[in-house]
Amino acid sequence: MREGIVSDDLLKLAPDLIGGLRHPLQGIKASLELVERRVGALAGLEEWKLMRRQVQRMQDFLSSYEAVLSREKAASSFFVVDEVVEQAVGVLEFRVNRLGGRFDARRAPTPKVAWCAPSAVLHAIVDVVANAVDAAEAAGGSARVQVRVVGGGGSGVEVRVSHEGRGVSPHIAGTMMRNYGGSVRLVEEGDPARLNWARTEFSVGIPARPD
Repeated sequence: MREGIVSDDLLKLAPDLIGGLRHPLQGIKASLELVERRVGALAGLEEWKLMRRQVQRMQDFLSSYEAVLSREKAASSFFVVDEVVEQAVGVLEFRVNRLGGRFDARRAPTPKVAWCAPSAVLHAIVDVVANAVDAAEAAGGSARVQVRVVGGGGSGVEVRVSHEGRGVSPHIAGTMMRNYGGSVRLVEEGDPARLNWARTEFSVGIPARPD
């Protein structure tokens, strides 16, 4: 058993559970392709493109979950953190689009490279950002969410997720990152990199290099 993630019994079920989710997704994708062939004008609609992208992203997301939940740890490697952040925001495209200008995802001025399992980082960021979007929607009004990449070099890289709602601890993200040498923490007031307007800010910490 990989301590702190899931039990041995659940690990045994993971491939079947993921496979079970894949079947209806494949059916949805095939149905969309059939409808598009019959109603060609749909292909040009942005809403239709969004739906097609989300189905594909869900398939990719399940594949990366399979890697994270396998009995062997997902392979760690050097990777560009900004690219994984873009993937995570893409998974939540429909949700963040509803926030409009209240959502802001910023790339670092120069690409930040870190060492971890990219699939684990992806799922951690999706979890933290989804919680932030939930909090901003619950707060209503002009409540904002901002995602940015900070740090780098020998100090590791952080993905900071800041928002103006009430924070909920992202348990899944924290458990996953600890298993891969990273961390998820609530950023305290007074932290020099914390946004002064944020009511809540979380940091996904990613190692700069192998231990």
